Amino acid sequence: MSTLAEVKAVIPQLSATELATLEQIVQVARREKSTTSKPSLQNLRPASVGKILRPLGTREEWHDEMREGRA
Repeated sequence: MSTLAEVKAVIPQLSATELATLEQIVQVARREKSTTSKPSLQNLRPASVGKILRPLGTREEWHDEMREGRA
């Protein structure tokens, strides 16, 4: 069976047990598709935010800027 129409045509001929098995197969396939289609953060490449315009400075320089309100 290669198309959905062929599968639909066979469904009325299946027994209750076969329908339950088919339902389980579809549920497993749906779960696998939903988990494999979503990218993981571990698989993403790091984003570039551009080059550094000026060095970040020391911790003391950061504190001085915050105290003076330059941040």
